[in-house]
Amino acid sequence: MIQKILPVFGIFIFVLLSGTVSELSSISVNIKSNLIVLTGTLVCCFISYPPKLFSDLFTSIRQAFSTDKKDFNGIINEIEALSVIRRSQGIVELDKKTAQIKNEFLRMGIEMVVDGYDRYTIFKTLERRYDNFLGTRRSQADLINTMIKLLPVFGFVGTIIGLINVLNNMGSPELIGKGVATALLTTFYGLLYANLLCLPLGKKLTEKTKQDSIELALIIEGVLDIADKVNSKLIGYRLRYCIGELYQDDQSFETKLNGSQEGLPSLKLALKKQFSRG
Repeated sequence: MIQKILPVFGIFIFVLLSGTVSELSSISVNIKSNLIVLTGTLVCCFISYPPKLFSDLFTSIRQAFSTDKKDFNGIINEIEALSVIRRSQGIVELDKKTAQIKNEFLRMGIEMVVDGYDRYTIFKTLERRYDNFLGTRRSQADLINTMIKLLPVFGFVGTIIGLINVLNNMGSPELIGKGVATALLTTFYGLLYANLLCLPLGKKLTEKTKQDSIELALIIEGVLDIADKVNSKLIGYRLRYCIGELYQDDQSFETKLNGSQEGLPSLKLALKKQFSRG
C-alpha cells in the first residue's frame, strides 16, 4: 500500500514545484523549457531504440506498479500439485490441467512435459525463453538509463540557448530576463525529470525484473523435476530452500523446510550467479 501511495505523493510534489516555478516565470518560457528538454531527449531515444521497446517498457512499468510482490509460495504450491498429478494420475490428467495454468511460462513447460520432450530439450527451450526475457528487460533498463543521462544534458543545452539569447539582447532588460529564465528553467526541468521520474521508474523496473527472474528460475527447476517424476514434497523442499531468504516472515517456512535436502544447493547457486551477472 505504501509503495502505491509514495508515487502519488511524489507526483503531487512535482506538480507543486512546477506550479511554483510557473508563478515565477511566464507560461511561454515554461513551455519552451519543457520542449527543449523533453523533445531533445525523446528524439534521441527514438533514433537510438526501436519503437516496440517503448511500448514494452510502458507495459512493464504499468505491471510493476499494478501488481503486488510475487507469490513465490503460490507458484511452488502449484508446481507441487502438478507433480502429484504427474506421478499419481499420469500424463493424460496432467494434460487436462494444462489449460487451467495461468502462468504462461509454467504452462509452456508443462505442455512440453505432456508432449514427451526429453529433459535436455525442455531445459534448453525454457532457458532460451528465460534469456530472451532478461535481454528484453535489460534493453528496457538501458532505455531508462539513457533518458536519465540525456535529460540533464538537454537541460544544459537549454541553459546555453538561454545565455546566447541574453548576450544577443544585452540592450533589452525584458529579453534578458526571459533568456535567464529559459537558461535556469531548462536545467531545472532536466534534473527534475531525470531524478524524480526516470530514476524511480528504473529502480522499480529493476526490482520487478529480480522478482520475475526468480519466479522463472523456480518454474524451470520445477518443470524439470516434474519431467523427472521427482517426489512433490522434495520439489517443494528444494525450491523453498533456494529462496529461503524471501520467506523470513513466513512462520511456516521452517516446518516446510524440514526433511530431505538432497541436492538442494544447486538452484540457490544458480540464482546467485544470475544476479551477479545482472
